[in-house]
Amino acid sequence: MLLRYIAAVVSLALGLLAVSDEVPGRWAQGGWDRTFGGPKDDHGYSVRQTSDGGFILVGETKSFGAGDFDLWLIKTDAKGNMVWNRTFGGEDWDYGYSVQQTSDGGFILLGGTRSFGVGGWDLWLIKTDGEGHMLWQRTFGGEGDDGGVSVQQTSDGGFILLGVTEPPLGGSDFWLIKTDAEGR
Repeated sequence: MLLRYIAAVVSLALGLLAVSDEVPGRWAQGGWDRTFGGPKDDHGYSVRQTSDGGFILVGETKSFGAGDFDLWLIKTDAKGNMVWNRTFGGEDWDYGYSVQQTSDGGFILLGGTRSFGVGGWDLWLIKTDGEGHMLWQRTFGGEGDDGGVSVQQTSDGGFILLGVTEPPLGGSDFWLIKTDAEGR
């Protein structure tokens, strides 16, 4: 009798798990969780909801791409399922720290690069279309280490960038940059 009871409970539990597409237990109101990554270190730094109800994520990946760490852009649907992903970078370390959907449906990414530019680290601005394909990129920086931490599209269609810069006299400073719609 006890064996039949246990079998019925196990059968019921397995049946409930089979029809659920959400993570059971932890999120009683329809929540979910997802992980993205590969065999090496991968880090996410910013997420925003997109106009279609999905999400856009930016960070860095050592598992995929062209070099050391590469900037990693991931688009998901409303349930967090990956729709597409893109990597950007060169042979050295590159990262994305901020992302926003732009008024044209594309995305603006801000981070840092050691693969491009003139210094050790340079602030790195990338504009993509709605599918994450690069339209243009710009680097900002000098001989010291510079990097970007936040980007926002402005009312005139340009961009405001916040970063950090190492001036020639040492230390580090806030760095605020205003660009036009082409990142210049």
